[in-house]
Amino acid sequence: MSAEVEALTSASGLISLLDEEERELQYYGLAQLNAVTDRFWTEISDSISKIEILFEDESFEHRQLAALVASKIYFYLGEFDDALSFALGAGQLFSLTESSKYAETIVNHAIDNYIKLRSSNAQVDPRLEAVVERMIEGCFAAKEYAQVIGIAIESQRLDVLERALFSGETKHLLAYVQNDCVDLISSIHLQTQVQELLVKVHMRFDEPEYEAICLCLSKLNNPEKTAEILNLLIKDEDNADRVLSAYQIAFDLDANATQEFTKAVIAQLDTQQTDEGEDGVLSKVKAILSGDQTLKLHLEFLFQNNKTDLNILNRSCKLMDSRVSIAHNAITFANAFMHAGTTVDNFLRDNLEWLSRASSWSKFSATAALGVIHRGQIKHGFDLLQPYLPMDTTSASPFSEGGAFFALGLIHACHGTETVTAYLQDALATYQGQNAEILQHGACLGLGAAGMGSGSEEMARALLTVLYADSAISGEAAALALGLVMMGTNHEATLKDMLLYAKETVHEKIIRALSTGIGLVMFGRKQEADPLVERLLEEEDPLLRLGAVHTITMAYCGTGDNNAIRKLLHLAVSDVKDDIRRAAVTGLGFILLRSPEQVPRMVELLSESYNPHVRMGSALALGIACAGSGSKAAIAILEPMLKDAVDFVVEGASVALAFILIQQNDTYEPKVADVRKRFAETIETKSAEPVTKFGAAISQGIIDAGGRNVTIGLTTSDGQLNAPACAGMLLFTQFWYWFPLAHFLALSFKPTALIAVNKDLKMPNISLTCNARKGMFAYPAKVEQPVIQAPTKIATAILSTTAKVRRSAAKKTSDEAEGSATTKTLEEQDKASVSEPTSAKSDESSMDVDEGSGSGAGAKGSKKTAVRKSGSDNVFAVSNMTRVLPYQEKYMKWSAGSRYVPIKPGKVSGVVIVKDTLPGESEDFIACSISEETKDSEEPKKDETAVPPPEPFEYPFGSEQA
Repeated sequence: MSAEVEALTSASGLISLLDEEERELQYYGLAQLNAVTDRFWTEISDSISKIEILFEDESFEHRQLAALVASKIYFYLGEFDDALSFALGAGQLFSLTESSKYAETIVNHAIDNYIKLRSSNAQVDPRLEAVVERMIEGCFAAKEYAQVIGIAIESQRLDVLERALFSGETKHLLAYVQNDCVDLISSIHLQTQVQELLVKVHMRFDEPEYEAICLCLSKLNNPEKTAEILNLLIKDEDNADRVLSAYQIAFDLDANATQEFTKAVIAQLDTQQTDEGEDGVLSKVKAILSGDQTLKLHLEFLFQNNKTDLNILNRSCKLMDSRVSIAHNAITFANAFMHAGTTVDNFLRDNLEWLSRASSWSKFSATAALGVIHRGQIKHGFDLLQPYLPMDTTSASPFSEGGAFFALGLIHACHGTETVTAYLQDALATYQGQNAEILQHGACLGLGAAGMGSGSEEMARALLTVLYADSAISGEAAALALGLVMMGTNHEATLKDMLLYAKETVHEKIIRALSTGIGLVMFGRKQEADPLVERLLEEEDPLLRLGAVHTITMAYCGTGDNNAIRKLLHLAVSDVKDDIRRAAVTGLGFILLRSPEQVPRMVELLSESYNPHVRMGSALALGIACAGSGSKAAIAILEPMLKDAVDFVVEGASVALAFILIQQNDTYEPKVADVRKRFAETIETKSAEPVTKFGAAISQGIIDAGGRNVTIGLTTSDGQLNAPACAGMLLFTQFWYWFPLAHFLALSFKPTALIAVNKDLKMPNISLTCNARKGMFAYPAKVEQPVIQAPTKIATAILSTTAKVRRSAAKKTSDEAEGSATTKTLEEQDKASVSEPTSAKSDESSMDVDEGSGSGAGAKGSKKTAVRKSGSDNVFAVSNMTRVLPYQEKYMKWSAGSRYVPIKPGKVSGVVIVKDTLPGESEDFIACSISEETKDSEEPKKDETAVPPPEPFEYPFGSEQA
């Protein structure tokens, strides 16, 4: 029978059987048509009505077969909705396991419809639900739990999700859901339900993974339950592993949770357990949660491993005209980025003359740079900035004093103490008069940095007071700071105030800052931001439409949401304002930062747009999404943009390349040397545009940021979104309008370190094994200073008559001395002939040693040594408190039989709590480079890891008036 079907050249005969009165003939015709649908669907489609009539005839026994044939015909016609409708009518005849394009397409369409109906709380067709249930059961039978989890989350079937978690390797599946699924859920309500389910499943184990539970609780904003778990672990002091777990949880919460959450946890710990002194477990946990311990360890790491190449900075400083504001700012930012967090300010001390040339807002930026360099010096922040902070209610140098306020906030970024925030709030209320707006500008930015994510309504009220004063300078900073303080809260009252004032004020600077601040308030809110976005997109004011772009960017940051990408792409090619188009393309980098491989393909055509603003946005999107990855696809797009005819496009391409190639060396990515050389050549070219030189200079600072020990970390080591880093990156992109905002890039810097600490939070001497060539992860070589050659002396011109007289005199002298010279020459030749063999032998031996071409046992031995050395380079030891690059982590492992083991298995970077397997033996600790200065003649602690401030000095700024 199959041979007869294959031999058919037309389906007309089979179609005619449908007109027969006998049911058996109709059934036979349908069965044969079902077998040849893929070949004759065009012919059968003309008679689709006959097949539909048979399906609608309830007395027809084989009506399901008719539905299946009709479904296939509609599939080939491209009518997938009708095809699905008839496939549902086919019942069990519709095979879900059939390996055909038809079955796969209809199943996918069925799942999409099911998810859409479930998401909108609409009535679901029982037949559709039955098909989905059959497919889910098939996945369970095939043990394809990842597919089941995906369908369950998208369709909001928490019962199926819970069943899937318990059907396979539960702990592995829990980690998969937490790390790869939760943050991609667009609905905040559903995300909350999934997190609660994960906590519920975790707690069913006899030994729950409290680290994962506390991470879920931080997402649920449940500090009470988190504090309860920490107290449970702390009280069990007899179990050393539990105490160590409490320390690791505290470090992870400090890295992943908001400032508001960690402070709430500390408050709960205070109320639930009494303190045990400075060395008690509870005190240590609170110190870790407050960020003090992490900042100390990072300061020590960055100071000890500082590899800044000052030759680059000094050369750029000499080549750029510091009398021009943009050039002075460029060197200021480059120095700040290169020394970010290292506390090393030697460049400033050695170039006081350069500093003295700063004027007005350049002074502001130069002083604020101290906050970037000394970020984390929270115990010495006031001491460092004392020479610049105003001493009374009057101001003699408003620009440097305003910059000092900003620097104070950067030093305490995301870790603002009550003392610092109260001081900055008092500054907002105290300083009034002619120069008040400059001081308030710095104080607002500082307060926003220090109070980032705190959700403090007290700070918000203080900032709103400044905003309502309607000063363009101070109002701009207040609007940005308001967004930082209320970041991610979706605070309804704050949003209402910001929107109303954006429509009332006439200052573009304030409206633009409010649009950015609104985006920050909606950070991570996903679908909750959609109504606000639609409202802003309908506004005629382009600055408010810009707010819609920032809101989409921040609300869906790191989610890869297709609807958000679609909106941004539409704005990038359709809006009439260049600022909106540039911001929309740049926003793609934020949304896709977790899947950077998609960005080069998405923006490739946009990078060739006729509009230079779109081209610059494409460059920044590539840099943000592919930061630190060394993506070859991104580099291939950006390299031609370095030759763009528009200066700011070249600037954007330079910055993006610095983002991508940060912490890359020539061995791992050969393009690094060419890019660095291009930056230097751009600065050396006198005819280059100032904006192009600015981009090259700050790119030199970015690519060597933090003494070459930090990367751009928009996600944490645990794969969670790093909210302060994303906010800092967004504000850095605003340097297009206001240079001082470039300092916020320091919030995106993440130290790439292995910092292992024991139960006493001391750093033992340990080593891990790296199974790769050491040269892949080495620091770049330092730039050699060019050798200045002395000018060559030009030969004096000689007249022809003078030369003739000299030749005659020389001939006469040689004739007189000929006899004596002949005898002397013969004696010298005899001596030379005797010594020649020895000399030649010595030269030959020397040549063999230098060139390595000698023969014999010595040469063979050296060759074997070279081979052994080459082989040993493939495996090397990595000690504690050293740099571990992100792409190096996959080659790292803890040495077998090591005395210290991580309390969190597999963790090889960041702050790692280690357990001592030989607690009775003496320990060897890493000595701190410098210990903390103490007051009142106290003895410094030997184990103190805080880096003290350098010797104080004052910028050579005179007093000025705004």
